[in-house]
Amino acid sequence: IDTHAVLDVPAGKAEEARSALAELRPGLRVMSAGDTIEIYKEVGLPEKVAERFDVRGMGGSHGIGHTRMATESAVTTEGAHPFSTGSDQCLVHNGSLSNHNSLRRKLRRDGVRIESQNDTEVGAAYLTWKMQNGATLGEALEGTLEDLDGFFNFVVGTKDGFGVVRDPIACKPAVMAETDQYVAFGSEYRALVNLPGIETARVWEPEPATVYFWNH
Repeated sequence: IDTHAVLDVPAGKAEEARSALAELRPGLRVMSAGDTIEIYKEVGLPEKVAERFDVRGMGGSHGIGHTRMATESAVTTEGAHPFSTGSDQCLVHNGSLSNHNSLRRKLRRDGVRIESQNDTEVGAAYLTWKMQNGATLGEALEGTLEDLDGFFNFVVGTKDGFGVVRDPIACKPAVMAETDQYVAFGSEYRALVNLPGIETARVWEPEPATVYFWNH
């Protein structure tokens, strides 16, 4: 699929496959792993990237995207959102974390895989680490309010859920739209205006320091 490929491997063999890829093709980067979530990202104009991956022809229960580069990175495919550090997990972050370097070191010591110097990948790794230690995604998102310094909006997708949290100051804009058919998040209302049924949707601003989570 353009510059990406989707590999199907037997259940329980994902780590072996990842190790084999690292040895055979060390220049490759694994964007995500799991049963359902696929991550595609590239450098370029959003409409051109969407065309290259034929996003219009895709189907599913989630769609999470971000059309700018992450703050702590070069302009590369690896530095673009979304990030995933756990099975069927996808994180987009608008903002900047000030303690990501110290947190990266801690998470790596605890065995969490982090491959870049990007603050957003640290946010994704934090959620993975919390859930590996027994937290639900909702509880992991609540933990960000105490353990992460900086300002942020997090939008997270999992196999069967969708979560949103804003930092206590909520200095980054956010708007949500909700109908019986969907829940949508955007940094501004004009990002949502072409959604079906937006005229009758409940449009609202998520509260700061509040976790919102939907299951399907």
